[in-house]
Amino acid sequence: MNYRPLRVPADSDRLTAFEASYCTSHIWRVEADGLALRLVEEELPEPFHKAYDTTGFPAEVAEADFALAAEARDGSLAGFACVRLVPWNRSAELSALFVAPEHRGQGIGRSLLGGAMVYARSQAMRCLWLETQTSNYPAIGFYQRAGFIFCGLNTMLYDPGEVAPEEIALYLTHPLNG
Repeated sequence: MNYRPLRVPADSDRLTAFEASYCTSHIWRVEADGLALRLVEEELPEPFHKAYDTTGFPAEVAEADFALAAEARDGSLAGFACVRLVPWNRSAELSALFVAPEHRGQGIGRSLLGGAMVYARSQAMRCLWLETQTSNYPAIGFYQRAGFIFCGLNTMLYDPGEVAPEEIALYLTHPLNG
């Protein structure tokens, strides 16, 4: 695997052709009780499949302060990560981290995440945070194993006409000791 900067427009075609999706048989369901919210793991009767619209990926990369590509031996894009700096509170947003389905389970996600953390630390950021969906059970488990902790959710972030009811914004953060 070759890790290199991700560039737009040079990588635009590979970004829009990238298969960004996941499938899961579990989700985290949000339960509300007054001001308290909790996440409850739920097994689904049918697997949930999500495919992201990749047409915005080149813009995501262009707006990032840091973008890292994982390139397979055949030259295909195996995965990528993007980081945006938020200087006012010294945080860094992991705005994208995707690994192509055929390359999962090979440590690519960990390597991309490691690169994002190194970059954020080099910029004196105090934490790396991200937003994902409560339906993205595989990603949530990945981030938890990497040391991220749950820090919040937003039940109204997504347009219900655009996403499934299982998709609620979930926020995770990782301290960077800065």
